[in-house]
Amino acid sequence: MLIITLTDAHYTESPSSTKDNSSTTSKTRSITFRLDSSVIDEIQREADQKETSLNVLVNQILKRYTDWDRYESKIGMMPVPKGMLSSLIDKSIAIAKDNIGVKDIEPYRDEILKSAAQIAFSVMKDSVLFMKKQYNLWVVLSVLQEYMKVSGINSDHRIEGGRKHVFVIQHELGENWSLFTKELLKIIFESLANVKVEVSVTPNTTIAEVML
Repeated sequence: MLIITLTDAHYTESPSSTKDNSSTTSKTRSITFRLDSSVIDEIQREADQKETSLNVLVNQILKRYTDWDRYESKIGMMPVPKGMLSSLIDKSIAIAKDNIGVKDIEPYRDEILKSAAQIAFSVMKDSVLFMKKQYNLWVVLSVLQEYMKVSGINSDHRIEGGRKHVFVIQHELGENWSLFTKELLKIIFESLANVKVEVSVTPNTTIAEVML
């Protein structure tokens, strides 16, 4: 066994899920844990590879647990490889095209993706309420951001000119996933903020622009 004491200085971060760019200072305190030395060795090795401190990495691990991991089983989430997410949609569309005899695949694909986005939005409400105890646009966006982070999907949010919000999602999952994300974002903004959103896509990126 090995006893370690973790201490972190006050730090400031700019949350992307709030309406303004004001910074939030997190309070910290020192606490001592008794951990297996093999666990510390593995975490230290990971910290060295990432060129960060052991303290920072442990804080990141614990933050991920408090933000997401502890809720996964309670809200019915399962760890799924990223490739599986896109392949399920791709395969259903391919089956329709090759085996069912759908000649014009575009309307069929659009219907599948819109239905999938609506289901995801409905399921998301219960999950958000369970995790955050409140339900509004910014809370939903924050949970979506947390999900993307733990799933290895890159996202960015910036504000231009005071009211224009630009959300960028880079997923590397292909065109159908971009279109699915487009439909989900449209539902989120239209349902929770009653605003129209302009969404553009590439095979691996979705960009949403909205005035809020």
